[in-house]
Amino acid sequence: MLLSKARQSLFKIYVELFKTPGAKRIASAGFIARMPVAMDAIAIILFVHSVESSYSIAGAITAVAALTTVFSSPLWSKVADRRGQAFVLKIAIPMRVIAIISFVLLVKNGAPIWTWFLSIFITECGSVSIGSMTRRRWVNLIDNKNKDLLSTSYSFESLLDEFVYIIGPIITTAIVAATVPVAGILLGIAFLVIGVPLIATHKKSDPAIEKSEFSERLKSVTRNKKLQAVGIPLTIAGGCFSAVNISVVAFATEKSLASSAGLVLGAWAAGGAVSAIINGAIRWKISHGYRYLGYLIGMTVISLTFPFISNLYILAAALFLQGLCVGPLLPNGLPLVTNSVPASQMTHAITLVTSGIPLTGALSAFLSGRIIDNYGASAGLWLPFCFLLLALTSTIPYLKEYKS
Repeated sequence: MLLSKARQSLFKIYVELFKTPGAKRIASAGFIARMPVAMDAIAIILFVHSVESSYSIAGAITAVAALTTVFSSPLWSKVADRRGQAFVLKIAIPMRVIAIISFVLLVKNGAPIWTWFLSIFITECGSVSIGSMTRRRWVNLIDNKNKDLLSTSYSFESLLDEFVYIIGPIITTAIVAATVPVAGILLGIAFLVIGVPLIATHKKSDPAIEKSEFSERLKSVTRNKKLQAVGIPLTIAGGCFSAVNISVVAFATEKSLASSAGLVLGAWAAGGAVSAIINGAIRWKISHGYRYLGYLIGMTVISLTFPFISNLYILAAALFLQGLCVGPLLPNGLPLVTNSVPASQMTHAITLVTSGIPLTGALSAFLSGRIIDNYGASAGLWLPFCFLLLALTSTIPYLKEYKS
């Protein structure tokens, strides 16, 4: 009886969220359209390796892709604020689809390798942050007075992110194994072609083009203190994610349990999914900023245990616990940002919060590989703690910003 009441209370706010007109359309379309985010890197690696038999070339291509999105996504989001999301999606996505098809044809037909890099660069120049756009649409759908419901929508978006990163690689590897190496890339294109029009044509959630004052246009949103307070620590913490991925695979391989690496990383994502659901269902009295800070501290403390763990399944349990802190991190950071920037800069601001993660991710991947090769997987597991400690240190100048 008690469990039943708790369950009803937990999901009541989600029922309320999906009663909002347009909510189901944005949730489903956003889920479909962002699937390629978790599929493209592994799909490109599998495809390029099938042709060239070189992980180094495949890895270099995915690194170029990741670094290009650091610049392209925020720029497109800035254009979306000024010209509208539909305008951006109608230009960027066809550009992306044409470029990725060109990449496939160049690789398949043995074109010079420099053309592979050029085509993947153009592909990622068409990269937009679907998650930022759907989060901005939730702001438009939900009454400003209902801040709890908006917080729930952010938690739901984080839950979708977790599911995408769990399901995406599994679907990609499965379809490639069952069909042909290029199938993973083609499936990613299909998700874009289905999901993006469902977002672009949904008028009810489409944010109006906000007229901004001339002084507003001159002032860069990057100078916003609350954006810095959330975005800088999150960017540095991005190094933790790549380090964990690589170190867990290496750790499992050392234990002759390489096939279990996916399950261990799945436990990490599962922890994030569980906490994202719970975070969105609770009517918190603690401010978003203090919760953001608290979850970052929790991630750091738990990561300190990683290098001392010698059993793969105990590591999975530790990662599940850290996942409980990862899931609510962005949903609690975003309200600080969206409540402090004008509507004319909101999509750009939301994108900037996470756009720097690939930079530290690339650095972390490089460092992890060198450390693991020289000192073993356990040594590589020190990196998540180091990045998170740096992220925590970066919050010190902004402590007063977390009060609201």
